[in-house]
Parts: sequence; structure tokens; C-alpha cells
Amino acid sequence: MGVVEIGLVQAFGASSRRGADYLREVAQAAERLGFHSLWSPEHIVFLEQYESVYPYPPEPGSHDAPQLPVGRRPGLYDPLLACQAVAMHTTTLRVGTAIALLPLRHPLLWAREIATVDHLSGGRFELGVGVGWLREEFDALGVSFADRGSLADEHLAALRAVWTEEIAAFHGRHVDFAGVLSFPKPLQQPGPPIVIGGESDAALRRVARYGDGWFGWNMTPAELGDRLAVLDDHLERERFVDGRRRTRSDVTIQVGLRSDRSPTEVAELVDGYAAAGATRVVMALPLPAEGAADQLASVAESLGLTPPVTAAASTGHG
Repeated sequence: MGVVEIGLVQAFGASSRRGADYLREVAQAAERLGFHSLWSPEHIVFLEQYESVYPYPPEPGSHDAPQLPVGRRPGLYDPLLACQAVAMHTTTLRVGTAIALLPLRHPLLWAREIATVDHLSGGRFELGVGVGWLREEFDALGVSFADRGSLADEHLAALRAVWTEEIAAFHGRHVDFAGVLSFPKPLQQPGPPIVIGGESDAALRRVARYGDGWFGWNMTPAELGDRLAVLDDHLERERFVDGRRRTRSDVTIQVGLRSDRSPTEVAELVDGYAAAGATRVVMALPLPAEGAADQLASVAESLGLTPPVTAAASTGHG
């Protein structure tokens, strides 16, 4: 396996059994076993009833009805705070959001929060973002669901301005500011990698214009290949926010996978993603509230992951 980086997507905070202690156990096991990163999902609120339809199948290739994989009273820690907690319990594991709902926070707030996490994690943070699918969540927060695409575009451009300009300004239809001082700037420059989620043409065009990476979800390898061809076309036609022309080699191709398959079947699917062009696979595994580390060890073994060489191991101390 060495062709792709392997990460995890894991929700924390759904219950007391999946709280702070569980977060620490999963984070430290993931780092110890050689996983590349740990990603935390976001919904600011859920709704007792809603008509919006979750857009993804239960697992790649499934024709079953889409169903959001949460319980009756779903709970999630804030993803930025969860990323920070994971970073504080680890030393090399990268942390990211999977995915943060970009239109639902003002970019000046995003910029400050993300710069803080980037510093406190030692530059290990990646920002996974999307435009959202749950209309009722937007309604509850007073944000226009119909404008979520244009909001996301302006927020991405404004974020880049705040992170890179000493005295920042941005003038758009939704976001308008000038003379802004926002310090410290992120530790990673010109900012933490931005990985943009979504499989639509609009999402792939957004990747070409603003993204350091693309984050697809629960696709088959064949579907991944089809979408990458569309991304290549957008990369050829669109300039990046800094004016550069880019190719797929400039973009992290990240695939999210949720599956109850056996570790061997998951490994075969990861091989298929790698062959189709993925550079990173992040997996949402049904880890138990107790014994999560043991299950992660089984998955790591099936994927051929190599534990990192620690300073203590390399020097023979500790």
C-alpha cells in the first residue's frame, strides 16, 4: 500500500462513551499505527424533522436509499475544537475537518479560528470544506441556502486575503471589508491546505479555482475516475486564486469512504481508488466505543501501514 496516504474520519461527542477519552484513544492509536490523519465532521445543528435528502449512498456502489448515519439525538463536537484536541494528544498525526460547512461562518471568524488551530497543532491542520446539503440547518441559522455556492466562493477568496495580506481587504456581494488586521497569520503559508468537497461540476470548478485538494465521498473507483476527468477539464480552463495554471499533480485527490466491509475488502477498495488516481483515502469506520484501538490495528495491518519511527525508537531511548 504506500501509494496513497490513509486517514480516518471519526465523529466525536455523540455520547459520553464517545467523548474526550474516546477521542484520545482513537487519536493516539491512529498515530501509533501509521495512519496519516484524523478528520472530524460538522453539522452545527441537526433537526427533529427535515425534508432535505442526504446525498450519499450507505457505501460505494450501493443502490440503497441514502441515509445520514446518525442516531435519533445526534451529537458532534465542533470540528475545529475536536481537531485541536486530537492535535494536543498527538505529535505527527495531521488533523482536518470532514467537512466544515463553509457558508455558515463569516470568513473573518473562520480565518481567526483556523489560524489558531494551525498554530496550536504545530502546522498539522487541513481545512476540508463543503457548501452543505441540509437546507433546514441553513434556515435555522438564517443563511440563504440558495446562495450557498456563491457564499462559499467568496468565503474562500476572503480567507486567502486575510491569511496572506498584512492589511486585508475583500469586496464581494456577500462579504465586504477593508483595513482588517488579523494576526497571527497561519503557521502554514499561504495558509493550511484547503480540501474542497463535492462531486458536482460546480464543486470541481471550485477546486480548480480555490482548492489545494478535492474531497470526494463514497464513490466507486470508476465514479472517481469519471469525476477526475471533469476536474482535469476545469483545471485546464480555470486559473487558481493566485493566477497559476495547475494540473491534477498540484491537487491532493482525497476520497472519503464509509463502509462496513471486512478489512480485506476495504484494502481492495483502497487499491481501486489508488489505481483510479487517489492520493489519499480517509475512512469512516464503525469503530466500537470500547476496543477501538484493536479494530484500528486490524485495519492497519490489512492496509500494510507502517508505524512511524519515533525519536525514542530511533535513538534507542524510552
